[in-house]
Amino acid sequence: MDSECAESSSGYAGLFEDWEIAIAGKLVNKYRDRWTCLELEEIDDLMQECLMAWWRARDSYEPSRGASRRTFMGRVVRNKLMDIVRARDTDKRRVNYVAVSLDEPLGDDESSATLAEELDEVAGACDRRDAVSQIELRLDLERATENLTSRQRKICRHLKDGYSITELAQLLATPRGTIYDEMRRIRRSFAKRGLEDYLR
Repeated sequence: MDSECAESSSGYAGLFEDWEIAIAGKLVNKYRDRWTCLELEEIDDLMQECLMAWWRARDSYEPSRGASRRTFMGRVVRNKLMDIVRARDTDKRRVNYVAVSLDEPLGDDESSATLAEELDEVAGACDRRDAVSQIELRLDLERATENLTSRQRKICRHLKDGYSITELAQLLATPRGTIYDEMRRIRRSFAKRGLEDYLR
């Protein structure tokens, strides 16, 4: 057992058996090594919380459920440590999300832009980028469609309108196998231009 836990165990004499203190100490050290939010916690505090959780739960141990008393204690202590980890992480997130007024100036003087103004500017830039991307995509799709044969363009139009392969074959008076061959050619043509994701 870690020397720090050995020192802290002396305060529990008479309340807990040595094996109970050893299990709690081992798990406390393991969780402190694993979870950074527990590194600053005092070992004595963690030991006390874990042993108190065990104290409350140990009378509910039932040997008929198949687990040993030590295994049951390990579960209780692990659950308590995870509760502590979750609580510390929640506290950390709460600090990270402190409310800031959108109308507060970002600089030291009152003429500085507010957070709301900055967010509007960023959103406007994103909207402009999205609009440009949509225009570029439409142009790419139009160029790709121009390179198709007239039958391939008809197939694209009718598929877009929701026609099934059978309906297309009847409409174009073309065997279904031919429709499938044309669709493979269309896919290859779009794939060469990096547009295969826009074919459904």
